[in-house]
Parts: sequence; C-alpha cells; structure tokens
Amino acid sequence: MALVCWKDEYSVHVKVIDEQHKWFFELINRLATVKNGDSPALGAILDELLDYAVYHFSIEERIWTEHGCPQFEEHKESHRKFIHKVVLVGNDLKEGKDIQPNQVMEWAGSWLLRHILKRDQQLIPYVGEKKSQ
Repeated sequence: MALVCWKDEYSVHVKVIDEQHKWFFELINRLATVKNGDSPALGAILDELLDYAVYHFSIEERIWTEHGCPQFEEHKESHRKFIHKVVLVGNDLKEGKDIQPNQVMEWAGSWLLRHILKRDQQLIPYVGEKKSQ
C-alpha cells in the first residue's frame, strides 16, 4: 500500500514540478518494499532520494527565482533541511544503526505532503495555470 498518493489538490500548476513531485511519491513509496534489516536496499533508496531531492530542488528553486516568489529563502531553507536529514539517516545507516524503512517512509512522506501543501502551493499565484511549464 502506498503511503502517499498523488491528488490534484497537490498541483502547483507547473507541469515539471508536478511531475517531479509524483516521482518523489514513487521513491518514498518504494521504502514500503524494503524489509527491516535490509540495509543495502534501504541505502540504495536513500541515495536515490538524496540525488533526486538535489535535482528537483534546484529546478524548483530556479522557477521560484524566475517568478519572483516571496518567501524564497524560507523555501530554500526547508529544502536544505530535508537534504540534511536524508544525509544524516544515510550516515546512521552506514554506521550500522538500525534504521526502520517504515519510519523513513513516514517521515519523508509527511514532509513531502506538508511541503507541497504549505510551501509549494505559494507558487500558484505567481505562475498561474496559463504559465505552466
């Protein structure tokens, strides 16, 4: 069962961002397939999640800058904190700590939903549906 499923209400009306958010959901939901104690599988997903977050956030931040959206620095800081947390969890895993995939999934899924609904939705008035990319 998927932790997070895409709903139209999550759309920021920028095609590239919406599509990337959908892929974020897929990555997070893949954590549900990892068995407790399967550090290699969990590590691989964490690595992919980190790489994708860096990629996605750079695009999203560029779009925010291009459209002159306020609260940009706060938005960027929330991205930085997410990346930092993923790095910390990955480091803990490499150090042999017992990391539960379902806990990572719950944290990352909750973060993504809150971020989209609270922060990313702030982009909508500045791009509008007709300016979708």
